[in-house]
Amino acid sequence: MKGKVYARVSTEDQHVNQMAEYTKNFYLKLGHEITQVIKDEESGTLPLTERKKFKRLLEESLLDGTEFIAVQNLERLTRNWDDVVFVERYFRENQGKINLFSTADAPDLSNASGRMLFRIRMAVSCFMPEDMREKQEVGIARAKAEGKYKGGKKGRKWCKNAV
Repeated sequence: MKGKVYARVSTEDQHVNQMAEYTKNFYLKLGHEITQVIKDEESGTLPLTERKKFKRLLEESLLDGTEFIAVQNLERLTRNWDDVVFVERYFRENQGKINLFSTADAPDLSNASGRMLFRIRMAVSCFMPEDMREKQEVGIARAKAEGKYKGGKKGRKWCKNAV
């Protein structure tokens, strides 16, 4: 089968090259042909549908006969529920033309059981960052009430040293 690799990172301490190489080599070892590797390093706050490289990937893949798009892990694709709904709909509507592959998961969107497993897996992935944000908001509110928090810098990129 002929496919493309999509590697996405959302923080400065993640390595898009490592992710892309791992995914590419995984599918080459299985005997697939990788025609392109797309490395996306746009802000993690951007919805998947607004990521220029991802949009172009979907548009071009339907036209050039790409049979699959591969990611290292489904949660690296997105952790946003609106994006999950978009991804599922896109691959269901284009079933038979293009598939979604993952080195860590085996999404099968062709049947009810596969879609249910995909939705459960993605719900867990979406839950984690939302839960962390909620807990962070509680901690910030407490720190503000105690006079220990004066606010972070607006627009700051995520990194290991960020508060």
